[in-house]
Amino acid sequence: MSEAVAVDDMVAKESEEAPIQRLHPLTVLLDLLKMMRQNIIAIVVLHFGVLDSNWLYSGGLFAGLTLLLLIISWVKWNRISYQLGREEIRIKSGIISRNNRSLPLERIQDVSLEQKLLHRILGLAAVKMETGASSGEDDKLEALSLLDAEQLRDTIRDLKSGQLDVADDEIAEPAEEAEPLFAMDTKRIFIAGLFNFSFVLFAIIAALAQQLEFVLDVPYFEVGYWIDRFREQAQIVDGLSMAAQIAGIAGALFSLIIVGSVSGVIRTFVREFGFRLDRVDGGFRRRRGLFTLTDMVMPLHRVQAAILRTGPIKSRFGWQHLKFQSLASDASGQSGHSAAPLAQMHEIDPILAETEIANLPESVEFRSVHSAYWWRDALLALLLLAAIGVGNGIFVHPAFYALPLISVPLVGWMILNWRHHKFALTPRQLIVKAGWWRRKLTILPIRKVQTVDVSQSLTDHPLKLATVTVGVAGGSVVAPLRIKDVPVADALNIRKSLLVSDRLVNTPATV
Repeated sequence: MSEAVAVDDMVAKESEEAPIQRLHPLTVLLDLLKMMRQNIIAIVVLHFGVLDSNWLYSGGLFAGLTLLLLIISWVKWNRISYQLGREEIRIKSGIISRNNRSLPLERIQDVSLEQKLLHRILGLAAVKMETGASSGEDDKLEALSLLDAEQLRDTIRDLKSGQLDVADDEIAEPAEEAEPLFAMDTKRIFIAGLFNFSFVLFAIIAALAQQLEFVLDVPYFEVGYWIDRFREQAQIVDGLSMAAQIAGIAGALFSLIIVGSVSGVIRTFVREFGFRLDRVDGGFRRRRGLFTLTDMVMPLHRVQAAILRTGPIKSRFGWQHLKFQSLASDASGQSGHSAAPLAQMHEIDPILAETEIANLPESVEFRSVHSAYWWRDALLALLLLAAIGVGNGIFVHPAFYALPLISVPLVGWMILNWRHHKFALTPRQLIVKAGWWRRKLTILPIRKVQTVDVSQSLTDHPLKLATVTVGVAGGSVVAPLRIKDVPVADALNIRKSLLVSDRLVNTPATV
């Protein structure tokens, strides 16, 4: 009993020492706008449905809802507070059910800032604390002034590293910035956008149309409507000459390319605007974003592997996209962090030099995988297309007999992917190449390997082949690092080499 009383006294004493802080008062406005955005569709539906397009009733409903949500927002803001102590930060929240959450500073893996458009207009920032246990709102302070947010972030990092041994009410001053390790200007972002072909614009239009379908006169989401439209257009096309049909197809493809390119440029500008990578104590600091500005740190000790992405066109110009696979997630929850979205190798080398990952020397020799990588899948595709073509040719239309011709470009694609799937194993690193169109080169320090699986499929056994799957912390479950179709003896040797990393700890940090 006395021990419980002693613990309560210690908690109460520390609570008295740590000053109680509140979020910025403009948090009320941000929360109000957020809730209004969530309810605007319901108001529009009621306006055109229940209220029979009566603007007076709709205006009264809108005013009443705004007042109600404003009161709720104010009460929520008034009930949120936080205290930063020497060993932990406490966040209290909740209107009816109170939640008192304690985050030990030693458990906080990273502190990042996020500024959405309204945050930037109002001079505010959200502080996100990653603990690895949860990604909920309890680990996020929604709105502080930008200066307070930067000071809170720096103070937490200093307390964690033991560099700050002062009273809790003393504030760490932000350090002066040095030259960036890597940055992207407007021209570089535009070039990156041209390579990031995307149809996101079509997706946005479709989402808006689906939300507002009830006020549209055209049934865009009915299959029968599009079947009728297709038949009408087919009749028009049949009446055109061959030259006109070819010109129409070319024009349609050109329009798709233009829309995809414009969408890619817009998407890249929104995500990468103001991209800047700095070397800071313990890791890399990355800032980017047009509407939502994110400011995060990638701890060096949490970097697991380096990934270089490119393509047949990008590689001809020497462009690469450097990403780090990390245990720490970014603002979107992804563990793959962009360190240089579009860079030349001489710009990437200084970034890799700050890590324990060495870039590829010219002397490294890559090994190819077995040719069954392509011809086995090609044979299955050909048999499947032939069966479909013959079946439909007999019962539907003779034109289906030509369906197996589709296998020609498919086989070409498979051969190119096989020629680009290679691997190399050095005393300290595993390097794996994959893909032809979307080329991916993974550089993995052997000491970061968690698991190694050697597996055989039904078609692997007769050919005495196997696939090596390497487990890495923070890696993708859907698309893990694999070396496909290697002889079983080679696969076992690879596994043996990857599982002896602890005896290589004292090996010099060269490939």
